[in-house]
This record gives sequence, C-alpha cells and structure tokens, in this order.
Amino acid sequence: MLRIALKNVLARKGRLLLSALAVIAGCAFLSGVFVFSDTINGSIDKLFATAYDKTDAYVRSSVVIKSDFGDDIRGQIPESTVAEVAAVPGVKSADGDVRGTALVTNADGKLLGGGGPPQFGGVFAGEPSSPWKLKDGKAASGPDEVVLDVHTAKLGNIEVGDTVTVSVSNEPRQFTVTGLVTFGSSESTGGPTWALFDLPTAEEFVLGQPGMISSVNVIGDGSKSQKELKSDIQKLFPVDQVEALTGQEITKESQNALAEQFSFFTLFLTIFAGISIFVGSFVIYNVFKISAAQRLRENALLRAIGARSSQVTFALFIEAVAVGVLGAVIGFAGGVGLAFGITALLNASGNGPGNTSLVISPSAFFITFVVGVIVTLVCATFPALRAGRVPPLAAMRDVSVDRSGSSRRRLIVAAVSGALSVLGITLGLVADPVWLTLGVVGLFVMVIAMGPFVVGRVANILTKPLGKIRGVTGEVAGRNAARSPERTALTAAALGIGLALLVSVSTLASSLQDSLRNTFGKAFTGEIAVTPENPQGGVLPVSIADDLNKLPEVGGAVGFGGGAFKIVGGGNDGKDKDSAGITVNPETVAGLLDLKFVQGSWSDVHGDDILISEEHAKDENLTVGATFDVTFLNQSSATFTVAGIFSDRVFGNYIMDRAAFATSGQPLFDFQVVANAANGVSVDSALAAIKVVTDKYPTAKVQTRTQFIDGQIASLDGIITFIYALLLMSVFIAVLGIVLTLLLAVYERRRELGLMRAIGTTRSQIRGSIRWESVITALLGAMMGTALGVALGWIVVTALKDQGLNSFSVSPSTLVAFFVMSILFALAAAWWPARKAAKAPILEAIATT
Repeated sequence: MLRIALKNVLARKGRLLLSALAVIAGCAFLSGVFVFSDTINGSIDKLFATAYDKTDAYVRSSVVIKSDFGDDIRGQIPESTVAEVAAVPGVKSADGDVRGTALVTNADGKLLGGGGPPQFGGVFAGEPSSPWKLKDGKAASGPDEVVLDVHTAKLGNIEVGDTVTVSVSNEPRQFTVTGLVTFGSSESTGGPTWALFDLPTAEEFVLGQPGMISSVNVIGDGSKSQKELKSDIQKLFPVDQVEALTGQEITKESQNALAEQFSFFTLFLTIFAGISIFVGSFVIYNVFKISAAQRLRENALLRAIGARSSQVTFALFIEAVAVGVLGAVIGFAGGVGLAFGITALLNASGNGPGNTSLVISPSAFFITFVVGVIVTLVCATFPALRAGRVPPLAAMRDVSVDRSGSSRRRLIVAAVSGALSVLGITLGLVADPVWLTLGVVGLFVMVIAMGPFVVGRVANILTKPLGKIRGVTGEVAGRNAARSPERTALTAAALGIGLALLVSVSTLASSLQDSLRNTFGKAFTGEIAVTPENPQGGVLPVSIADDLNKLPEVGGAVGFGGGAFKIVGGGNDGKDKDSAGITVNPETVAGLLDLKFVQGSWSDVHGDDILISEEHAKDENLTVGATFDVTFLNQSSATFTVAGIFSDRVFGNYIMDRAAFATSGQPLFDFQVVANAANGVSVDSALAAIKVVTDKYPTAKVQTRTQFIDGQIASLDGIITFIYALLLMSVFIAVLGIVLTLLLAVYERRRELGLMRAIGTTRSQIRGSIRWESVITALLGAMMGTALGVALGWIVVTALKDQGLNSFSVSPSTLVAFFVMSILFALAAAWWPARKAAKAPILEAIATT
C-alpha cells in the first residue's frame, strides 16, 4: 500500500505542487521570521562582543527607575569614582563615560535618526577602554567639538570638519565634527544616533550636571580575573548606590537589551505568521477534502480488491506527508529570501543590524519542517478518515454529493458555539477580559459551522440576478457554487478570516483615531502646539516653554514632560515602587489643558503637590491631603501631597509640578508644548512670533491646534499600514485557496465542461462561468469577513473603553476598498482556472478515465 501511495503522489506531480502552495506560503513566512530573528541576535552578539572585547569591569549607578516614557532611567555617579576605581590593584586604566539624550541636525536643518531608535550623547576621547573606535579624524576636545558615529554621519551626509547642531534639555549648540567612529567594527549600535564629546563637555552639556558621569570603563592589567576585579571594585562602594559588573556581564546585558528591542518586532511577525498558517489550514483541508472526494472510484476499487479502510486512510496520509515535506522545504528556502528582504529593508531605513550575513540555524529549519508537516497532517485527518470509511459499492460513482448544507450536526455545533460566544463576550466585557478568548473562538467556530447553510442559500439567491445579468454564464456559476456548499464555504472562510482581521484592524484604528481626536480636541485647549520634528519618541528642550512665555504675543505656554520617582515602601512586598508621571508648570497650564477634576484644581498644585487619577486613588486608597514619601534618581527625597484627583485616564496616574524634579538628577525634556495667543493678538501673529523663537531649536515643529491633532492621528498610519501589509499575506494565501479550489473543480467537471462545449457553449462563456463562480466565492467571503471584522472590532473597542478608547467608529471607505479588493483578487485568482477550463479539448474532456 505504501508503494501504491507513493506512485499516486508521483503520478500527480502538478497536484502535489498545487496542494503544497498554501504550506509553502505559510512556512515561508514562519521560517523568514526565525532566520531574521537568528540573524539579528547573531549580529547583536558579535557587535557587543567586539565592542567590549577589552573591557574587564564596568561601574555604574545601581539606582534605576522603570519609566512609563521609554527606557529605564539610571542615576549618575560622581566623576571622582574614576580615580577611586583607577587606584584599585589590578586596574590598568579607568575612564569615565556619559550617556544622555542628544539630537543632531546637519547644516541643512535635517534631524538625523529618530522614528523609533533613540538619539544618544556620550563620550569619546580615544581611550582604549571605549567601545568606540576612531575611523577618521580625531577625538573631540573642547566645548565646541563633537565626534559622530559613521551611521549618523551617513544619515546627514556629514564629513569631518562640517558643523552640526546638537540639542539637549536646554538651548541647542553648534559643534564642529572632528572625527567619525565605529562601535567595535560596526557602523552603528542597531539604529540609534550618537554624538560624542570630551568628558567635561558631556557632563555639562549632555547631563547638565558637571562633575557627574554615567559609568566607568575599566581595563585590567591581567593580574586578576574579571570576577576578582569586579569584587575588589565593589568593596569600595555601597551596593545600593554603585554596582560593578564584569566585562562579560555588561556585554551580555547590552546584547540582551538590544535584542529585546528587536524581540517585539520578531514576536509581531511570528503572530502574523501564525495567522497565515491558520488561514492556510482552511485551504489545505479543502484541497484534501476535494481530492479525496474526487477519488471515490479509485478508493472503492482499492477496497473492492481487498484494501482495508485503514490502508486507504494511510495512503492519503502518505500524500499529506509528501505535501507537508515539499511545502516545508520550499517554504523554508522562500523564508530565507524573505528574511534577507526584511533585513535589507531595515538597514535601508537605518534601523537594521548593519552589514551582516544571514544566520540559518538547524532549529529554524527543524521547527518550520515540523510545523509544516504537522499542520498538513492535521488538515488531512478528516478527509483521510472519511475516504477510508466509504463502502466500496457506495463509492462506485464518479461525482461526490455534498450534503453539508443540511447537516444537523453542523447546526448543533453552530448553536453551541454561538451560545458559548455570547457567554464569553458578555463575561469578558462585564467581568474578566480573559473570557473574551472563549467568545472570539466561539464566534469563529459558529461562522465556520454555519458556512455551508448560508453559502448554499445565498448562492441560490444570487443565481437568478446573475442569470439575468450574464445569462447562462451567471446561472451556471451560481449553481456550481451552490451545489458544493461546504467547499465554497471553506474557500470563502479562508478569505473571510483574512478580511475579518483587516476589517477589525481598520475598525480599531478608526475608533482609536476618533477617540484621540475627541480627547485632544477636548483636553488641549491651546491654539498653537510645538512638537518634536521626530514624532516617534522625539523630545524638546524644556527651555522652549520658558522662552515662549516671555513673548508678548503669547498669553501662556506649557510644556508636557515626564518625571520618574520611587514611592518608598509602595510595592506589594514593602519595597520601593517605580513610578512616573506627567510634569507641567501649574502656573501656566490652567488655560491650556482642560483636565476633568473630581477634587481640587490647578491652583492647588505647588512644588511637591501632586494630582492623581481617580482610579489610581481608589486602588491606592489615597484622598486629597494624603502624603507619601518618594526618592529620585540622585537619591534625594521628597514628600508628595495629593492636591487633587482627576478622571481623565489618558493622562496616566500622576500629574506633577516640574519644579519638584529640578534637583532630582533626571534630565528633563518636554514631549510637546502648547500655547495660546495673548488677548487681542491673532493666532497668526502669535504663530509668527513663536516661529521666530523655535527657529533656533531645529528639533521643534510649530503647528496650529488643528495641525497638531491631525499630526497625532497621522502618527498611527505607519503601524496600521504595516499591519495591513502583514495581514495581506493571509489574504494572499486565501486567494491561493480560490485558485486551487477552482482548478480542482475544473478537473472534477471535465466531462461536464466537455458536454457544454459540445452543445455550443463558447470558450468565453466557460471562462465567464469560472470567473463568476470565483466572484460569488469572494462575495461570500467578503460578507463573512466584513461582518466578523466589525464584530471583532466592536468587542475590542468595548473591552478597552476604560483605557480611553471611548468611541466606536467604522470607516465606510475602507470597508468598500476591502470589498472591492476581494472581488479583484477573485477575478485574478480565476484567470488560470478559467483559461484551463476553456482550453480543454472537447472529446478528451468527454472521455471518462
């Protein structure tokens, strides 16, 4: 039986390849993610291993506060630490280093970098312990010189001797580029930009704290191991203030930190690869079901000559293994190409790992191979079992009959899953969101189970109008779709699920944009906004708001920044709790931010007074007048007093006076500045005056209130478009399903097509019937996907209502675009099957084989 099964596979090479297409597409996506992830991790490991190859110990502050506004914030240590470490026996050299935010613009005013990766300022003096290696020019020396990494210089077409502007928390300054450096042997550290100064300039300009540094790089003289050197250095300092690491430890930590930045992107891609495989499973199942139904006579003959039911089932499993193996192997090769493309794209955008070779690990191939084969076997299980159960005499017919449109079992499954869906969604929205998983799964199962019932009836309804529009071509197409309801339903379901995800993302995006528009429109009452030129993680110097408040044309301006602190004993275990909040100037914010106060007002906030969200106040059992002790990055302390409670969740848990962080040791930046025109001054006049001030801040962009709100909404477009692009992979697989289903249907109807040609049906009419059948399938999938997608969108929006998503919105134009896209894809999918059906010779098609 094994030989018969293998001969069947080899005798149908075309069908084998066609059946493997869905497996190939899904495995290509999955393997591409694995190869990309391994390549990134390999590049990162090599990057930091080379950069820290001479570092034996690394000293830094042990005070860290986890922030809600980006990376964790680490404290600084005194510059005197360098001399103390250098005096430790076994230390050959010790050099201070600084790390802070520094934004570089070239002579043309172009902001370099951003859009995701951070923009750093640091130190380079040519010391051997530095991970930076001089490539061109010399190290910076003095308050007007800077060194750039090669990656940053390429972004701005900058050469040694050029002038650049660097912005930090205060007014920007101009510097002359004296050198270009690499990080180890790489041109970048994975996307960030770097501006490097001598140590005194970095302390004063980047940190704004002369006499303070971020870390000490240590090289040993070889007399002690890294662990021994670390231990001796640590003995000099309290563990809760300063920590020492070995060179291996800082290398590993740096590798993990950068790998974590890419891990979210990798996880993101993996999820969508799983979606593609899920959609592909419908296609694979449908192909095996059709294939098994078309071989009823063949299987009956095998049963008649003595083959057992299990042997017939086994034969179909052999074919499934062949499809899975072929699909996984070819898919893995395609995935390698996909990983190369993703890496090249990220490198082109300045966010990639740089020049590196693809890392193809055995585990990536093994996982892809196993997933491809197992998914194929699972999808082939029911068709194989059904093929084995067919009695020999009942199977002695050439055409299978689809009775799924009247199956009681399907009705029961649909009813039960529908009830579970309602129960899960209800409990998820009113009790625990975990129940939403049951609700969504039940919704999908109900739609799939009900598919044949709906498809057959809808196709019959469409047959009459199609007959009037396209004559016999439309009528034949409608009847063909209706006579195999399960086949049509599964094909439509694959397209419907891909489309449902697109529609749900569109609905969520539209709702989020409307919610943000409502929030910004109501909360920010300022007429003019100053925002970072880079909207993704960009910052503004705090001096901008101060400068604007000095203008006679400006009635008031306020900057919104972030401040981090630790609540003493605020954790569940009694330890200090990391916290962060928005910082403002309470004296100027009143007319610019319409905060919904439950208790208190802006006039109650001074110095160490703090505003708390209503929900957080309830969680922490805090009321107006309550106090709690906090510590800052430099380990100074304060006592915060609750001065008011607000109900707007979008502003987080805390809003504080920026003055409370003036001596906290944390560099202060603003995310945006909002201003109003003075009384009697037009907005245009105030806007012009503000632009004169912001011209000296190259990282700032001035906008009207409307432009600001539109800009915040538009900032979501990039990620939404990226999600659409990933989901289109699942739609592509669904379109492959339409192609495969129609090709198999053409093969199944070869006698019918021959008879139609014999009685005078033209080739164009044959092609038309196949196209219209494809369109009917797409219409059914589009209706299913649109309804399911809107339902999913509503569930997500409703579940996130307490998180500030307060508006449910559907974009009709987007739905229409997706609907039309489905029809166009269906027409494209029908081209090859229609052409094949129309070209079949009449006598050969009539002949039975």
